[in-house]
Amino acid sequence: MQVTITRRNAGLSESLKSYVEEKLSVLTKHYSKIIDVNLVMDNEGKEYSVEITLRVSRRTFFSKDKSTNLRAAIDSSVDKMDKQLIKAKGKIRRKGLTPEEAVLRGKVIVAETAREEPVENDGPVLIFEQEENAGEPEERTGT
Repeated sequence: MQVTITRRNAGLSESLKSYVEEKLSVLTKHYSKIIDVNLVMDNEGKEYSVEITLRVSRRTFFSKDKSTNLRAAIDSSVDKMDKQLIKAKGKIRRKGLTPEEAVLRGKVIVAETAREEPVENDGPVLIFEQEENAGEPEERTGT
């Protein structure tokens, strides 16, 4: 995984660089086929914005976050990216399974069939009877 870190309007310290690389390494835990990551940090007054662009085979993911704390913005942006990767990985796994395999592995939720069991009720029972003119439509007015 190739990592490119850019910081606009300020310098990039070694401690910040190592912090970012440590946070980005978490992404490879859920999706190992990451080609490259481009991270851009920017100062906008008292707010910091962080943009992450991540390329994997055939797809590009993007996340952006703003915060008054730079490290909080990095954490939040990496968390958003992690959620996107987990969702994409799940879709890839589900597509490769037959419906039976998906059910057996718990990847698909199947609605249970309703079983009608006789209900014993000791309380009063209401019985509704149909009226004799039930087949005739009601007379309606134009209002």
